[in-house]
Amino acid sequence: MDISPLQKARYEYQPKLPGMLRNGISEISVQEGAATQSVADQDQIKALFPNTYGKPEITFVKGANTSAAKKQVVGVILSGGQAPGGHNVISGLYDALKATNPENKLLGFKKGPDGLLKNDYVEFDDKFIDAYRNTGGFDIIGSGRTKLETEEQFNTVAEYAKENGLTAIVIICYSR
Repeated sequence: MDISPLQKARYEYQPKLPGMLRNGISEISVQEGAATQSVADQDQIKALFPNTYGKPEITFVKGANTSAAKKQVVGVILSGGQAPGGHNVISGLYDALKATNPENKLLGFKKGPDGLLKNDYVEFDDKFIDAYRNTGGFDIIGSGRTKLETEEQFNTVAEYAKENGLTAIVIICYSR
């Protein structure tokens, strides 16, 4: 495949990072704040979100990262309509995971939440990521608008997450 001069220039582009991220995540510290609560309907919201309601506010600040180093297997999905920069969000996530630990893995679930339900994914590597770096869009794994709503759907996703050893799922969405 012939690559145009414009595409070559895109591949060489290095996005400007915020100061906090320029030295990798080893200099990002987690600062825990006060417990959170909703401004109204506290009991109803707590019942809907029992695992997260009332947890402390978390802020990322410059400082020594004190998190215990462990291998991460992260899943990523794209959800919603096409958006510029989606490929670079995934590239940045991949780069950060690999910089932290070369053994970390990033799994891209195809066609959004549908990929989670069908366990349909690709494991990213340098060659795959580099082919999409700086190319915009959501084509790398496709996007979807499937909604996870039923207990059966959540149980299916949980089973696949355990099977794949996922430690996190990142949802990148775009809506107008």
